[in-house]
Amino acid sequence: MIDWVLEACVGGFIRFIEGGISCAPTLLVGLLISAVFRYYLGSDGTRRLFGGDSLRSLPQSWAVGMLLPVCSIGVLPILFEMRRAKIKPGAMSAFALSAPLFNPLSLLYGLTLARPYVILFFAFGSLLVVTLVGLFWDRRVAKNPEDFAAPDQENECRVIGTTRLFAVFVHITRELTGRAGGWALVGLTGLVLLAVVLPWGAFQGEVNRDDWMAPLKMSGVALPAYATPMLAMSQLGMMFQHANSPGAAFVLLVLGTGVNVATVVWFGRTFSLRASAYWIGSLFLIVVGIAYVINKPLFPPGVEPFGHTHAFDIYTSPVHNLDTLSLSYVQKKIEKDIDIGEVFALIAGGVLLLAGFVVRGFNIDESMLERWSGSAGSQQLEVGSFDRIVGPQIVGATMIVGLIALSVVMCYAFYPSTEESLEEIRIARAETLSAANSGDVEHAMFWIPIWDEWSRRLEVGTLIRRGELRPYQRMQGYLVRKKLEALEHELAHEPLDLEATQELVADLLITDQRWVRSYRE
Repeated sequence: MIDWVLEACVGGFIRFIEGGISCAPTLLVGLLISAVFRYYLGSDGTRRLFGGDSLRSLPQSWAVGMLLPVCSIGVLPILFEMRRAKIKPGAMSAFALSAPLFNPLSLLYGLTLARPYVILFFAFGSLLVVTLVGLFWDRRVAKNPEDFAAPDQENECRVIGTTRLFAVFVHITRELTGRAGGWALVGLTGLVLLAVVLPWGAFQGEVNRDDWMAPLKMSGVALPAYATPMLAMSQLGMMFQHANSPGAAFVLLVLGTGVNVATVVWFGRTFSLRASAYWIGSLFLIVVGIAYVINKPLFPPGVEPFGHTHAFDIYTSPVHNLDTLSLSYVQKKIEKDIDIGEVFALIAGGVLLLAGFVVRGFNIDESMLERWSGSAGSQQLEVGSFDRIVGPQIVGATMIVGLIALSVVMCYAFYPSTEESLEEIRIARAETLSAANSGDVEHAMFWIPIWDEWSRRLEVGTLIRRGELRPYQRMQGYLVRKKLEALEHELAHEPLDLEATQELVADLLITDQRWVRSYRE
């Protein structure tokens, strides 16, 4: 009993820290966007950005969400500003569900994981979900009309110029050390709960395509889970490679990526519990219903079921009953999947946290900034030599154009040229195969997922630069990844069969040579 409690505590702690590291970049992005809404667009401009009270508010909220690189935790500070602008709950729901699901980076990545029509169907399926849920919720939420009327412009913060830039910084730091930071911690509690309830490997064989209960089982895991868009896409790819249930994959995408514990609890506190029960109930029924409709039609042809998958190990306890628990064990688990972007986000987040405590200590807030700018209680703004008054329409248009341009730049940066990707693959290949040949399991297991990821980035980078990816290149990449997976399974066996491992290495090297040659020629 004591061992189980210790394993549950350690497993929950590891998942909590991993989730916090994963959400750091998108939480900072969400805080920045919320500050721009508050101090540049204002409530009126924010309402127009999301369609106001018109019929297009739901699809427009979905479209705006698709452009923003945020997760289900990073979307929370934006929801706070949408509520402040008194945007309709249906539009808030549409944005809250769509923004974490897809962004240009994850959508392109998804095209390498499954047949393109499947990913595009999932994208438009999410539009159907958010529209139906939003329409239903708008009709069921009992509300005072004044709750969603345009806010009084007299109550708008009117700082401008250099003071407004400082206001953005103050807003981010105060939110990070206050409301947004607190709700982010709530959102991660679902991962702790799953790590305590589900032992290591508990979900490896629960979503096979022949199991008609697979979408329902997945909904039980997906609702409390937290996943970034890129993680969800990689999990979808593993599900399609292993011929798992497509319906369960859809449930994982919408509920696992679009919702977390904080989303549900915040809607419950902001609106009534009854209204929130309608929202989560309608969301559950619509998503699971669509999952059962698409389950058989989207079975990947020609793929034999493996019978198990490691795609969902991230939601179960990371502690195996044979593991020796120690501080170094926890450190290795946490450091295993940290990338450079998350490191920079953690450093920036730490600096902003310290600044937030300073800002709160000196009680610097919106009212103080207005007094500094000379605009508090005055109809006439004091405009300094460095100040410019820009209308919300211009700011909104600039934001949309800027988001599109930034998305294009990020796609080209994240998916580099063919030659650069091949060079990274050469390094990963050398490290993987030399380690496997010598029996260094830990080193090989570290480099296999890196090789796998660069193989997908190679395909996307080639596609967006050359305008095509030939079927032969796609097939050879698929074979390389299948043999990488076979090598990973062989290395996981104890004791290690070195002769069988070396045979797999030789076979993988031959396939890799054909694959690389197809790009160089």
